[in-house]
Amino acid sequence: MKLSNRTIVVTGGTSGIGLAFALNLLNRGNKVIVIGRNQATLDQATTKHKGLIGLQGDVSDANSVRDMAAIIRDRYPETSILFNSAGIMRAFELMDDTLDLERTTAEVATNLNGTIWMTEALLPQLARQDEAMIVTVSSGLSYVTSPLHPVYSATKAGVHMFTDALRIQLKKSGKNIHVMELVPPLVAETNLQSDVHSGSRVPNMSLDTLVKHGIQGMEHNKKRIVPGFSKFLRFAGKYFPDALANAMARG
Repeated sequence: MKLSNRTIVVTGGTSGIGLAFALNLLNRGNKVIVIGRNQATLDQATTKHKGLIGLQGDVSDANSVRDMAAIIRDRYPETSILFNSAGIMRAFELMDDTLDLERTTAEVATNLNGTIWMTEALLPQLARQDEAMIVTVSSGLSYVTSPLHPVYSATKAGVHMFTDALRIQLKKSGKNIHVMELVPPLVAETNLQSDVHSGSRVPNMSLDTLVKHGIQGMEHNKKRIVPGFSKFLRFAGKYFPDALANAMARG
């Protein structure tokens, strides 16, 4: 797929993986709309990085997703790429009786619901384009659970399964919409969860390297990009998932 002269929506586009891809795509001559829930953070990103277009919204809120989809449809009808990057990762103990139910499932709302809702909301618009693409961001931890982060791995496994189902359905529909899953390993620069990085023996990939792999995958319409340590996690998840999960629980 040609990655120039396109209009692209990036969720979670004010920091981390989302911002890194947004800037790369912006520099290729695209119109890039970054979505974030915090208006001040959006303003900071669009002021610092001239050319980015900010759109305030919360992917974990269905009404907000509907409103954003309507805005994108009206203002940017030519949108042809959706890059689902919004995500959170938290460490907590399930035996902590101070946790309420909503707090235990915050990652489900953002990582999984957000990906599904944004995709579903923009599908009619993407289907009207001559060629379109949907990118989802899962994780190497979709293959092997991280016991310290009891919900994160579950949501990313859900993103992986949803992406496969989406790809198959779209292929059957005859629509020219490419679907790519990006499976990042640990990328410490994102600061997604600080306790994963401090003292971690897990190999770390630079953000620039991840973007390079991802952009190449998008250009060649790859189904899935599994770079770096994620390849090992994919293998381990197939052959010795319990041993590795127990080792990860020890830190």
